[in-house]
Amino acid sequence: MKPLLYLLLLIISLNTWSGGWDLDKGPAISNIQGELVCIGCSLKSSLGSNSQCGIYTTHNIGLRLGDGSLWQFVNNQTGHDIIFAHNLLEGKKARITGFLYPIAHMIEIVSITVDGVTEQQISDAAFKEDKQIGKALMARKRNQPPVIYPYHLSDE
Repeated sequence: MKPLLYLLLLIISLNTWSGGWDLDKGPAISNIQGELVCIGCSLKSSLGSNSQCGIYTTHNIGLRLGDGSLWQFVNNQTGHDIIFAHNLLEGKKARITGFLYPIAHMIEIVSITVDGVTEQQISDAAFKEDKQIGKALMARKRNQPPVIYPYHLSDE
């Protein structure tokens, strides 16, 4: 009887995977909304993290939901510009359609709408940030972290 019970439990647990029986389906698309925030700064201000945004790294944008939880974005073609356009996006409200990965608190963005901001403005702001990061990485010394801070002062 026990082997049959174990087999039944295994079958039930397989169905609890994202996508259910259709393993090619992947996780379901969700619609969520919240405030775009710097993940590192949020952790520093609320939990005392030793985040050093703007000095050794950049301010990476994520999403704060109404319950206070913080979610990061998958850094892919869709998410990259959102993550790095922090000067433009921090503090803005956003509505997102995407795939949620609760174990990692990550969102893979399918589409996003940010209050008062266009896709072109986001793209331009992220491109500017990418150039600044590139300069900092090129100036990096061996065995030292890249110092991003001076590049945020420039206009290029």
